[in-house]
Amino acid sequence: MKRMIAGFLFTAACALCSLPGAAQEQAPVYSNRDIEKYRQPQDSGRVEAKRDTREERRLDSRQAKDSQERERWCKRANEQKKEIEKARHDVQSAEKALNREEEKYLHSDGKKSRHPKDKLELAKRKLVNEERDLSDIENEAHRKGIPPGWLRSQVD
Repeated sequence: MKRMIAGFLFTAACALCSLPGAAQEQAPVYSNRDIEKYRQPQDSGRVEAKRDTREERRLDSRQAKDSQERERWCKRANEQKKEIEKARHDVQSAEKALNREEEKYLHSDGKKSRHPKDKLELAKRKLVNEERDLSDIENEAHRKGIPPGWLRSQVD
């Protein structure tokens, strides 16, 4: 019986001593601080590549947006410049018509028409209005921080 009790105590002591050893056999748990200690310089390369890709995409989208905005302002200014050129042409045509009418007046019986003068004044007012509209576009662009070169581009 003494041997049985001694065997039982020995088995119990072995079982109790093996419990702390069993805990050491489990996989250790690491925190981010532990991982930072062992991080290699090449490990961060993958993360940086992702950041660069994101930044490149943001930069590309910003450039595309700027390009679209530049094109919009350029077209707007070019359309207004075309209107100004058309108004200048109308003024020149009205001046030529008025000159022809004055020549007719000198060579004719003295009847002078008011119509060419009215047409010239109307064309001049239109030219002034178109130039003022271009100035308004330039002022608006300046207020919005648009570079002046965007209004002078040659995009059609």
